Amino acid sequence: MHEDLKKKIVEVMKYLDDKGLNHGRSGNVSVRIGADRLLITPSGVVKSEMTPEDILLVSMDGEVLEGARAPTVEMPMHLAIYREYPYIGAIIHAHGLYTSVLAVAREPLPPVIEEMIMYTGGEVRVAEYAPFGSEELAENVVKALKERSAAILANHGVVACGRKLEEAVEVLTVVERVAQIYVLARILGKVTTLPEEIVKFQQALFQRRMGITK
Repeated sequence: MHEDLKKKIVEVMKYLDDKGLNHGRSGNVSVRIGADRLLITPSGVVKSEMTPEDILLVSMDGEVLEGARAPTVEMPMHLAIYREYPYIGAIIHAHGLYTSVLAVAREPLPPVIEEMIMYTGGEVRVAEYAPFGSEELAENVVKALKERSAAILANHGVVACGRKLEEAVEVLTVVERVAQIYVLARILGKVTTLPEEIVKFQQALFQRRMGITK
């Protein structure tokens, strides 16, 4: 079932590796299927070498419905995000270089260019540290994602979300690029964020597009 979408997930993981947005056995991807199931990547495999047969179908309770492998250890985080935010249809957890730099520094990514807000909803917050795969980490990430589509995981990596997988890839790409801009600007010694009125205007557009209601 869902063979085309499984192939797309495999293609995305290869793309992330090619672009330096992820590497090796790290990272994971999931896509919501209807209201009560999702496709998710497995644990312990080189993600750029996966095949569609490696992708698992699981329930929102974490039960494996299809697939011979074990799901990613970060499945609790994926499930928690989907339960809390019904407008999210795809999640990517990756380990890009510059977002990982901010993760280690435990520094949020401020709104420094307009393009970023349209994709992320504003500042990309840092989810408080918790061990990978834990329910505590899942709770921390859900909190950091409120009215956002991305979050930095302290000492870990980044999560990017979208209504569809393609959108999640765009969010991840923009966040990593802006993180690079921000880190380099910090090295130059001066960072200027966008005016507050611009941030609020762009946030309103983002929330309307994503279907976020307060």
